[in-house]
Amino acid sequence: MPILIEKSARPISAKNTLNRRIATTAGSRAKVICLAILCLAVSIANSLALTDTYDYRGVCPTPDGGQKILDKWQFWICECVSYAADKLNERGVPFTDHYKGVLWKSGGNWINAATLAGVPYNKTPRRGDVARIGINHVAYVEAVDSYGDVTISEYNWVHPHDYSTRTISRGSTAYPSYFIHF
Repeated sequence: MPILIEKSARPISAKNTLNRRIATTAGSRAKVICLAILCLAVSIANSLALTDTYDYRGVCPTPDGGQKILDKWQFWICECVSYAADKLNERGVPFTDHYKGVLWKSGGNWINAATLAGVPYNKTPRRGDVARIGINHVAYVEAVDSYGDVTISEYNWVHPHDYSTRTISRGSTAYPSYFIHF
């Protein structure tokens, strides 16, 4: 019985092997570059999609930022709590400093206030939550990805009395300690 041996049309030489390695490496680099460009495009799209809709954006950070002027929800304008109240009201939650008969005040009190008002909170983020960050800061959760990373919008954190957005990776030290589910 004859044994069939497959022969290559081109003989394998050191030059052909080198060309294959270069082609494989260049293909891998191209994939990495394409992936990086895609990630950058998604980040830019997310940044552009988040716009400042805060009712007091025209006076923050100047001339009124930090001037201790009360907003229509009874918080100081251009502060994180005022911005969070604005975002909740945009969603149809009738939130004020006395929501459900409880005094909410500064961001450091929001977990205690949520407990007293019966508003659920935990460590699992959802879009539309208010994130408690650090000791005395709150921010609005704009998006949550499949890894649990959160994109937030906020006032008075990155820039004094001004709007900013950022994405915080789950597990990082900057990650919110709680998410209040209004």
